[in-house]
Amino acid sequence: MKFFIERYSRRKVEENPLWLVVLSDIMTNLMLFFLILYVFTNQPEAAAKFASGFDKEAAQKQKEKKAEEIVKKFTEEDIAKKLAEDLLKAGLKDMAEVQITARQIKINIAEPVLFASGSADLGPGAPAVLGPVSAVLNKLPNDVIVEGHTDSVPIKSGKYATNWELSAARADAVVELMAARYSVPQERMIAAAYGEYRPVADNGTREGRAKNRRIEIVVPRK
Repeated sequence: MKFFIERYSRRKVEENPLWLVVLSDIMTNLMLFFLILYVFTNQPEAAAKFASGFDKEAAQKQKEKKAEEIVKKFTEEDIAKKLAEDLLKAGLKDMAEVQITARQIKINIAEPVLFASGSADLGPGAPAVLGPVSAVLNKLPNDVIVEGHTDSVPIKSGKYATNWELSAARADAVVELMAARYSVPQERMIAAAYGEYRPVADNGTREGRAKNRRIEIVVPRK
């Protein structure tokens, strides 16, 4: 009986040596280590979530940040919708359009509201549109891009040699007025000129060219 126990006990020890058990634990830990290292190297967002799980304060701040972003988006939409209503009440619906998307708020202003043909001097009707628009911009911390656009008809006379120069001068005029008269911070505004190169309608028709002659005020939504 003793021989039987010694014989099979020895075989059991030989089949499952202690060093093999330790080695298995080490290999498992190494595998977990390299898996975590891979996540931190190639999946920064997942790594951030993993790390924040150990930091309750960071997790709370992350939740607060997301809540603020949601509130900010609703605030932007409410303000933009209010602007659209104000323009409608002022009878400017056909001359100034407000578009709201997940990425931006765009205010499209037709050329005749702001400028005479071929000119970059703001006309008497400009404050009726740019006043309410500036009031909205002052309620938001977002950057503002003022874009000048023209049709494709070449300029043959006047102060500006090309449509690009005309669109640049018009964008500058809008930026300067909103800063000087309505106190929109200059450091938040960018004047951009696109000339005839970003049409929204067919330049082959009179109606299409009229739509292409415009100022677009774009508010990116971060």
